[in-house]
Amino acid sequence: MRIKLALRPQTKSCKLPINYAHPLSAAIYKLLQNASPDYSRWLHHHGYLFPDGKPRKLFVFSKLFIQKRKIDEDFISIFDYSPIQLFISSPMLEDFIQNFVVGLFSSQQIEIGNLKAGAKLIVESVETIAPPEFHQTTKFKCLSPIVVSTKQEKQGRLMEHYYRPSDNRLSEAIRNNLIKKFETIYQRSPQNDHLEFNLDHHYFQARGGDRGLSKLIKIKQGTPQETRIKAFEAPFFLTGSAELMATAWECGIGNKNSMGFGMIENSA
Repeated sequence: MRIKLALRPQTKSCKLPINYAHPLSAAIYKLLQNASPDYSRWLHHHGYLFPDGKPRKLFVFSKLFIQKRKIDEDFISIFDYSPIQLFISSPMLEDFIQNFVVGLFSSQQIEIGNLKAGAKLIVESVETIAPPEFHQTTKFKCLSPIVVSTKQEKQGRLMEHYYRPSDNRLSEAIRNNLIKKFETIYQRSPQNDHLEFNLDHHYFQARGGDRGLSKLIKIKQGTPQETRIKAFEAPFFLTGSAELMATAWECGIGNKNSMGFGMIENSA
């Protein structure tokens, strides 16, 4: 299920850190905690086990879509009580969605920020978004940047390797990740496990290739725990399994979905 939130700042003007994904993720866990401290704690520290034994959170959220804003190096300035939209999605209706909605209505606000900047956002409305139709080939656009990564050994240590948009291994990595998500959610294999990921070639060329699509996102910026994540953002096509497309739509494509990466929607 996908939920659309209409938000508005409590004050006429405010600032958010430019890298707000981690504070926003923390705000989501706080709402879950308001409804069920046990579930929030379990999801944060454990999560749903994939067939490979790795835990996953199985939710994803979008960027903040802010109408009146100004971006500088470190902050997003928000003006005139600007309307803000946020999308959040998960296939786990009785767990994640139920607790999130209960926590949201209990709190009636989302507080996002760090020690340098922050804002209280009032919840003005909540609506559910019906899933779209998925065709043999469907075009999508990003509501948040995509991360696809794997662990590789370098100098005797396992290091995070991020796939570039042009990497010919990207499509298979996305397919395998979605199959694992599907099997975790439904406890069975998809009827059709064929899926191909292809970037919009014209967009890729117009933006200058990998460099033009790439984004560097900082998590816990300015702290000893700062992590830099390599992502990309571009329209793309999925061809094949409608079940796997629906899984991508509900809980995100690629990795690190619960940190605000990989939310997508159909592109007209």
